[in-house]
Amino acid sequence: MNQMNIVQLENYRQKLLQQKLALLTGDEAELTSAVELKAGQLDNLSFQRQIKMQETIKHKQAQLQAIDGALHRIDNDKFGFCYVCNQAITEARLNFDLTVTRCLQCSDKIFD
Repeated sequence: MNQMNIVQLENYRQKLLQQKLALLTGDEAELTSAVELKAGQLDNLSFQRQIKMQETIKHKQAQLQAIDGALHRIDNDKFGFCYVCNQAITEARLNFDLTVTRCLQCSDKIFD
């Protein structure tokens, strides 16, 4: 059983869902503005802008995937535990990034 209480987990779930909604709403706004461009305007978009848009979409997709992973871990009573050592991740670390999957010690080992 997860050491966090039900209220804490529900608060984390709500924060994750809010982050997800903000990302999805942002994507919709970007797509809407792209659709509103006329065909001639699309021809004039610079290559760099197209690349930046693709990078932004990829970044948002990665964020959405991380959020979905965190929601899955909440549902499966694995949220807040390190994937490497299975120790509890500090609340401060989780509050900084709700999608984190490693404790600070194991995260540091990756970069050694």
